[in-house]
Formats: sequence, C-alpha cells, structure tokens
Amino acid sequence: MRYEKKVIARMDLCYAIGMLRGGGADSLLIGPEKSGAIKRYALDGEPMETVSEGPGGVMTIAQVPGRTDQVLATSGFFSPNHGGDEARIVCHTRAADGTWCSSLVCALPYVHRFGIVRGADARTWLIACTIKGACRDLKDDWSRPGAIYVGLIDADLASYDAAHPLKMTELACCQVQNHGFWTPEDAAFALVSTAAGVFRFTPPATPDATWEQRCLIVGATSDICAVDLDGDGVLEIVTLAPFHGDTISVWHEAAAPDIYERVWSAPQRREFLHAIWGGTLQGEPAALVGARRGARELLRLSHERGAYRLEVVDSGAGPANCMVFQHAGADVIAAANRETDEIALYAPPRA
Repeated sequence: MRYEKKVIARMDLCYAIGMLRGGGADSLLIGPEKSGAIKRYALDGEPMETVSEGPGGVMTIAQVPGRTDQVLATSGFFSPNHGGDEARIVCHTRAADGTWCSSLVCALPYVHRFGIVRGADARTWLIACTIKGACRDLKDDWSRPGAIYVGLIDADLASYDAAHPLKMTELACCQVQNHGFWTPEDAAFALVSTAAGVFRFTPPATPDATWEQRCLIVGATSDICAVDLDGDGVLEIVTLAPFHGDTISVWHEAAAPDIYERVWSAPQRREFLHAIWGGTLQGEPAALVGARRGARELLRLSHERGAYRLEVVDSGAGPANCMVFQHAGADVIAAANRETDEIALYAPPRA
C-alpha cells in the first residue's frame, strides 16, 4: 500500500495518542511525554483546542465510555527513571461552552497504562498499571516492581477529586517492567505485558466474584495488541520484545485454550520497538508497529497468501504510539512521532 504523509503539528516529545468520538466532531488527542499541553485536532489535521495546559507526562489518553465530552489521561509521569513519583490519572471534561476542566481521579506513582473494562454484570472498572513501585536516584533501577490496580467506578469520573479519589486496590504485585496494555472493543478484559510475559485480567462477573488472572505467554514482553491477522476467527497476539526490545512476533492460540505459541518472528531486528496498534486497515486485518531508534520505521504487519509480512509505511520518524481512524471514507493512520516531534497522518493517495 502507498500512503501520503501529512505533518499536522509539532509537539516536543509527542507521545500519547487517543480519540474523542461523538459530540458532532470526532477528533484526535495528543499529549507530550515531558512538559506541555494536551492538544485536540480535527480528523483533517486542523488544530481545535487545548484540553489541558499541563503539566504533561502523558503516557495514556482514553475516552470515557458513554461520554462524548470526557477523557482520562495520565499526568506527571515524566520518566521511569526519576520523574514518576507524582504521576496520577486525571479526568478532563469539556463544558457546553467549549472550555475544559480537569479533576484528579487517583494519585498513582509511576502509572503508565490504564483502561476501562466492564464485567458481565455491567459494572465498570478502572484498571491501571504502574511500571515500577519506586525509584532510587539511579537510571534503569527496576528493583522495586510495579503493580496492577483496579477501582470500581460508581460515580461520574469528574466527581472524584483529591479529597475524594477513586479507591484503587492492588490486584497483582511484582509487575516488573509493566509496559504493554490492550483491551478489546467490548472492554471485557485487559491484556498486560511485563518482564514475565503476557497476562489476561477479566473483571468479576458478579459482585461476590473475584478477578480472573491468566498467563497467556511466558517471556519478557514490552508491548502487545491482539488482532485476527490470518482470518481464522481467533485473535493472534502481536508482541514487541523484550522490554523496549528489537523483536516483532506473532503468537497463536494452540490446541489448548489460553495457551499461545509463537508462529512467526520478523527476521530483521529493529531498535527500541514501541508503537503498536491492531485492527482493520484498508479493509484488511493488520497491525502497526513503530521503532524509536535505528531506521525509526512505522511498519504494517499483515497476513497474505499464507504468510506474515511487513511493509514500511514511513521511516526516520520514530513513532512512540499510533492508531487508525476513518475520515472521508478512508482509513488514516495517526502517529505521535516522538523522535522528530511530529504529529503525522498517513492516508491513501487521493484519486
């Protein structure tokens, strides 16, 4: 496939990427890794407004399900080395007059990824992952593992604040290099990847039940997504490994449920793999993968004529995160190209 690239804005160390759907105008949300504002852009790339002036440190942005005026974002996570002690999850809500207000949902040092999942009983949970527990004044200190926390959402997220935060309970401890996170469209579970492997966390089906925790893949894994690339009706798990690693792999469920085996790995190693997304692109199942060092490529992974294959969408840009949305009848790739400070769109050539 061919793509036309359009750089819509510059943002120092742009990192997190998300969407705000509904309300008359679907839009993109981009946040910086270091200091700076969360910005909103129309799907054609035109600037719209500032969601939050700062402080930055935005690792994840996610729309609140059922709301067209509300998003959650991490805030204050500036570095896993020494800059995440004040990290938290913040709710940003857009008022009728177009202004945005922000309120603390919970303080959670070193919170990196999070999402909202829904149990079979329709209860809604925030699941949040801390990449480590604490940090000494030492680079690459992983001696104090992170954890996974969950909180039952029983009110409007904007109603929580510093005095009355959402109660978060530790679900799983000793989560070393807890980095990857993925949820399906129905939000029935979350996949989390760590130095130990890939795990699935499913919320309780009834008020008196507990969370189900299941290990699907054993082995250090940095980032993940799930997509049915080969069209057999079963989701493959695409992994980037090890932590901030160099290997792209595809895992398929084996004969036994919840046991995955590696069916393919990219023969070429790529430095600092980081960006990942899975879904449908131009009518075909695909995954997108991005590397932040070396050739700094954005790649499309697909399954054609019985084999997995990679093609280069862009090189030299260094995406931290990416996603796909529909605009004007076409699928468009959006990427936060951290290494070049580019917010970029990639679309099929115009006829």
